[in-house]
Formats: sequence, C-alpha cells, structure tokens
Amino acid sequence: MENGIILPSSELPWDQTENWQNLEDVTLDTTTQGAQVLQCDTPVGPCDGNSHTSFIPDSSPNSHVPSLQSWPGQYDFKISLPIGNKDRNKWCYSMLQNKVYLCPLIAVPIHVKLLQWFDASITITPVFKESRHRVEAVMPCFNCKNKVNSDVADHLVMVEGQECVYKQVNERYVVSVPLHPPPPGEVTSTLLVKLSCLQSCIGGPNRRPFCLVFTLHDSSGNVVGRQVLDLKCCRCPSRDMLNEDKAEQKRQRPSQPINDFHQLDRVQALKRSAAPVATTGEKKKRFNIKMEPGTENRYRSVTVPVEFVGKVKTYINSLIAEDYIRRNQPNILLFSEDEL
Repeated sequence: MENGIILPSSELPWDQTENWQNLEDVTLDTTTQGAQVLQCDTPVGPCDGNSHTSFIPDSSPNSHVPSLQSWPGQYDFKISLPIGNKDRNKWCYSMLQNKVYLCPLIAVPIHVKLLQWFDASITITPVFKESRHRVEAVMPCFNCKNKVNSDVADHLVMVEGQECVYKQVNERYVVSVPLHPPPPGEVTSTLLVKLSCLQSCIGGPNRRPFCLVFTLHDSSGNVVGRQVLDLKCCRCPSRDMLNEDKAEQKRQRPSQPINDFHQLDRVQALKRSAAPVATTGEKKKRFNIKMEPGTENRYRSVTVPVEFVGKVKTYINSLIAEDYIRRNQPNILLFSEDEL
C-alpha cells in the first residue's frame, strides 16, 4: 500500500536487501490473531482425523478414582469380623448386608487372612460409594477434628498401633499398616480400626455413604490384593442395623419366587373361602313396618338403667319383627300360634 493505494501482487515492490528472517514471527502473529477471532465468534467443530493439531486442550483426571471391586489376588487376601460381639451398643455386624455399624472412636477388630504370609502392608482408604461423589476425598468435619490429635486430625480412619503411617495419596488421607504374621495358634492377624467422624456430620461425610478399601501391597509397593468393607458410623449401631435389615428384607421379599405350589394353593383357597366384607358404600336394607291406624303415637316413657338400654332396644326390635312376621309371613314360623 503506497499513499493509501492497494497495489496488485504482481506490481508489489521487492527489495532484495530486505531481511526475511522475521517472516516466521510475522506469520505466527497473524495466525494467532486469526485464532483469537475464531475463538470469540466461531464455535469449535470436529477436527479431521488426519490432522496433527487440535485446538481442544487435553483433559486429564484431577484425582485418582479407587476401585471398589474386591480382589483376593494370588495370596487369597480376605478380611472378616468376629460374630459373637456382646456389646452391640458400640459396634455390630450385619450378616444380611455384610455391613459394620460402629460408634465414633470405637476400635473394631478386623481379621486379616492370607494364603501365605510375606513382607506386606495394608493401606486403608475411605471412599464414597456413590459414583458422583467417588472422586471426592472423605474427610472428618470441623468439630470432629478438634476431638483427636492434631497430627491425624484430617484423617477419618485411624488404626491403633505405633507402626501406622498416616499420609496423603492423590489428595486422599490414608493410613498404611505393616502386616505381621498371626501369633502362634491363630490363622488371622488383627487390625483395630476406628473412625473419627459420624456419617451424618455436616461438613464431613454429610450423610453420604462410604466404605473402606483395604489394599494389600508387597515390599515393592505393588498392589497384590484388595477388599472392600461397607460400614456406617452412627450414635446407635444396634438401632440402625435393625432398621436397615428390615428395609433390606422388605426389598428382597418381592424378588423371591414362590416355589411351593402347595403353599400357593392354600393361599388361594383361603382367599376363596373368606367371607365377603361389606363395603361402606353398600346400604343396609330396612323393612318398612306400617303401624296400625291410631297407634302411631301410643308411646310410654319408661325409666331404664343405663346398663340395660341396649337389651331393651333389642327386645323391642324382636317384638316388632315378630309381630310383622305373624301378620305378613306366618308360614316361615317354626311353631304356629295354636301350638304356643
């Protein structure tokens, strides 16, 4: 452009002494400006599969999502709880739901069993059960944090013992415990696990159900087994267990098929033999009894004790019915008037 006049491409002046080393920088600036215009006015569309450049940034997950699938592994890793617990007000175990109910800061014995004992460790991680909350870390509320030691205040799960290591992995607060062989005469090793916060605490779990993931690691840190324990931290474990067991039984009852045909026939026979129940919409039939002429107003007031009022009314009704039958339907009487 010279003096405001646009020259054709064939008539553009060309200076051989001009430096062309900045051509790449100019091109990049022009491309960047064009990209800014497209970003404001043009929506992003699908890219060609043969293209090596994409304007859509890669999205990587911001946190690791642990698995909730039990996996015994090559060492047949299993966990269990003692069934004969006498103090059900502190913790109890539901065999119907395979779930533990416990009070806060109450240690529950978890039995660990392996096919072959080796140098291993177990990492316990609290994880929300619902998929929409699973990426979030399970942490205690502010009030429950002040009730425990400040060193482990952010940890919801605690294990009694001096060899425990409390750490943060993938923004989750976990506890790692070295696994020792069981004492002589026993086949399981015991971990005393406790929780520091209720499931219903606002600012903590906030009524969102969660579970504990027990991950078995070897000496190199490789995962060789996994087990999941469903639990609920509440104030009254026995009450909550009974209520949820009843709800679970009601939920499972319609899905159970009836295989006993004799029982089904008996139920149908009882339904057929049952007397029909009169509904409230049906009206009772009343006989229209006509009094003799001149007898409509022949009444006499008689004082009757309160306890005999019902019997007197019944007796009067029987007299009226008897008189009506004798006058209109004498054939239905068992004994005639001559035989009385």
